[in-house]
Amino acid sequence: MTTLEDSIDTSIFDESETRIIIRGDVLTTEYIPKRLIGRDEQIKEVAGLMRQLFRHGFPNNGLIFGVSGSGKTVVSKFVLRSLMAKLEQNPIGINVDWIYIHCKKVYTQNSILYTLIKYLDQTTKVKQTGYSMDYYYDSLFHLMNTKNTALIVILDEIDFLRSEDVLYNFSRAVANEELKDGRFIRVIGLSNSSKYEARLDNRIISSMGAEKINFPAYNTDDLFHILKDRVDLAFAPGSIDEDTIIKCASDTAQFSGDVRKALRVLHTAATIAENEKSHVISIDHIKVAENKVQKDQIIESVVKLPVHHKIVLLSIVKLMTKNKSVTTGSVTAMYDALCKQIAREPIHRTGVSRCIGSLEMQSFVNTVLVNKGANGGITRYISIPTEDISQLKLGIYADDELEELRECFPMINGGE
Repeated sequence: MTTLEDSIDTSIFDESETRIIIRGDVLTTEYIPKRLIGRDEQIKEVAGLMRQLFRHGFPNNGLIFGVSGSGKTVVSKFVLRSLMAKLEQNPIGINVDWIYIHCKKVYTQNSILYTLIKYLDQTTKVKQTGYSMDYYYDSLFHLMNTKNTALIVILDEIDFLRSEDVLYNFSRAVANEELKDGRFIRVIGLSNSSKYEARLDNRIISSMGAEKINFPAYNTDDLFHILKDRVDLAFAPGSIDEDTIIKCASDTAQFSGDVRKALRVLHTAATIAENEKSHVISIDHIKVAENKVQKDQIIESVVKLPVHHKIVLLSIVKLMTKNKSVTTGSVTAMYDALCKQIAREPIHRTGVSRCIGSLEMQSFVNTVLVNKGANGGITRYISIPTEDISQLKLGIYADDELEELRECFPMINGGE
């Protein structure tokens, strides 16, 4: 009689003789190193937001700007973890806690409030939907007062917030006496573009009083030392030489300065080398990995977009089959038609315009403003690099709902 154990080949999990990657987690974005290279000044600036805590005051709100992969997220988490350790040594009479929220996933006022409530009370009876906004705010502030807790909230990719009212209401919570006796809620917003602040209402800017911190892109030297630091932990000794690391660092610095991309290139190059039964990562492996990561990143970035951003992006892609560039008006008309096709309620045209602005900030699209004179006004023309369109489609159509639109080319009116 043959048992299940007899029929299973467990040898498929055995390590091959060619093993370069020892600790793959060290090359991921979730890994927070014990020391951060090339960000001493930025660490001081972010820590400065918290300094008033130890002077019987409140932390400052912060808006941190910098290109993707410039260390905004890792520095913010690093500083707040250090803050928690400092508060254990020097208690201030209230419980200070922090939470990280990615606004690509949690982007409505309602969902942010529910996330914070659930974080503070895992057994809460508050439901995710079905209440007024005032009810959610009251529930959150009641929890914070009851638990004697203050919160610092990291809002990553804050550009994706559907409504900035949450920023205003958080910043006014102490002045409105919704939070009492030294409790507070403060926001550290992370954005890839300084253009984000320009779209905020003046009342929000004034109420937040946020300190602005700019993160420059990493240069070749920074990237080399970061990669070298990770390689020593992640790879088998002797599997990559310094010239190959320099090549990876230099290429990344030249095109983006995105350390996350450089780490993915290293991981991909190591995997390619292992598959080839090579014990060493070569510069050729780096080149192949760079091309693969570039394509994969486009697809993965699109997959993570909120659905309405995807539909707006798809509208531009479809319009560009017949045009080198398109206008906001024509994109809005196509967007409305596509939403109707899948029975989705479209957002307002101003929301479409904001989606386009957000897509530009993330380098999915390019825009140019053209002044057509006194009668023509200013028109925004939108385009997508031709070489990116195939990857964009793969990311968009990975959404089962939008896959239905693959062969849909509605006739539209509107726009120029």
